[in-house]
Amino acid sequence: MDSADLARNLVLAWALALVVVAAGVRHARTGDLLPRTPAAFLAALWVWVAIHAVEATTSWWTWASAPVALFDVPAEVSLGWALLWGVLPVLVGGPRAAWLVGLAWLDLVAMRAADPLVGLGPDWLLGEALLLVVGLVPALLLGRATHERRWLTLRVVLQGVLFTAMFGWLVPSVALARDGLTWSALVDHSYPVRSLLLTAAVVVGVPGLAAVADLARAGGTPYPWDPPTRLVTTGPYAYVSNPMQMAIAGLMVVLTIASGSVTLAACTAFSIAFSVVLAERHERESLSRRWPEYADYRRHVHAWWPRWRPWVPEPATLWVSRTCGLCAATGDVVEAMEPTGLTLRAAEAAPTGLTRMRWESGADHSDGVAAFARALEQTTLPRAWLGWWMRLPLVAPWLQRVADACGLGPRTIPSTAGPTPGPTRPHPSTTQRVQP
Repeated sequence: MDSADLARNLVLAWALALVVVAAGVRHARTGDLLPRTPAAFLAALWVWVAIHAVEATTSWWTWASAPVALFDVPAEVSLGWALLWGVLPVLVGGPRAAWLVGLAWLDLVAMRAADPLVGLGPDWLLGEALLLVVGLVPALLLGRATHERRWLTLRVVLQGVLFTAMFGWLVPSVALARDGLTWSALVDHSYPVRSLLLTAAVVVGVPGLAAVADLARAGGTPYPWDPPTRLVTTGPYAYVSNPMQMAIAGLMVVLTIASGSVTLAACTAFSIAFSVVLAERHERESLSRRWPEYADYRRHVHAWWPRWRPWVPEPATLWVSRTCGLCAATGDVVEAMEPTGLTLRAAEAAPTGLTRMRWESGADHSDGVAAFARALEQTTLPRAWLGWWMRLPLVAPWLQRVADACGLGPRTIPSTAGPTPGPTRPHPSTTQRVQP
C-alpha cells in the first residue's frame, strides 16, 4: 500500500471512528441517538453531493487515482468528508459557528498535509471557501433544522435543492458518463422534439412541486422522516398517493428518452422498482401507524394510477360574490365543471367580510386566484394540473398581481348578515360527488 492509499483509507477510518464514538456517547448520555439519525443522514448526503458538484465544475484539486472514485474524488475521501461535516455535528450538537470554524480549520490543515493524496492548485483556497459556502454551512443548517423541526421554509428549500441535485444532476451525470455521453445529448434534437421533451418535463414535474408545497403548508417536507403534522389529502394527493415519486420517475424517463442512455434507463427502472416494491410498503406501514385515516385514504387513492376525479373526504366551500358580474360569471364557470365535494355560496352571506373569492375547508382557506385554483383541483385531472401550477409558491403571487392589474383586485362585498347561508343555486353534483 503506497502513501496515497494509506492516506485515503485513514480519512475514512478516522471519520468513522469519530462518528462511532460520538454515537456511543450520545446514546449513553441522552438516549436520543435514533431521533438524530435521519437529520444526520440528510446533512451527510448534502455534503456528499456538494463535494462532487464542486469537483465536477472546478479544477482546484488533483486527486490520486483510486479503485473507486466519482468525479475523480476517491470514495473513501468523499464518505469521510460527509461523515465529518454532516453526521458528526448532528450527533454531537453545539453551536453551529463553532463547528464551522473548527471544521474549516481542520480541513485546511488536512488538505495541506495530504500531499500524496491530493495535489493543490494555485487557487485551491477558493475551492475550500466554495465548499464551506455550498457544503458545510447548508449541511449545518439542514441538520439542525431537521432535527429540531425548525425553519420550515429553509428545510423545504434545502431538501428540494438536494433531491433535485441528486436525481436531476448527479445520477444522470454518472449514467451519461458511463455511456460516453454528455449533457449536450439531451438538447441535441430538432426544435419540435426539444419542445415536446420540455413540455413533458413540465407536465410530470408540476404535480411533484405542488405536492411539496402542500406538505409544507401542513408543516412537513418531502423527507419521509420529516413529515407534516396531518395527513395531506388535498392537491395532487387527492388524485394519487405518491405524486413526488411519480414526478421523479417521470423526469428520469424524460431524461432517458432525450439522451438515449442505456445506463440511465437502467437507473430509471431501478428507481421505479424501488418505489413500487420497497418505498410503497414502508409508506403504507409508517403512515398507517401515524394516521388511522390513512387506510381509508388508500382504499380510494392509488399509488401509481391517478384518479380522474379527486377523492374529497372533507367537502369545501367556494364563496363567490353574486353582486359582482365578473365574480358571478366565474362562479358559474366553476359550477358548470361539476366540482367534487365543493359547494358554491354567495360571498355576501359569508360569516366574515370578504374582499376576494375564497375557498374554504375547515381551518384551511385560499383567496383570489388561489381560491379559483383550488376549485379547479376539485374537478378533473387535467384542470387540477392547471390548478396545481397556479398555486405554486412563485406562480400564485405573480398571477394574483396580473389579475389585480386587469381589474380583478380586492373589492368591497356588501354583507347580508344572517343565518348560515345555503348554496347560490342547488347543484346535485356538489353533494353526490363528495366521496366517489
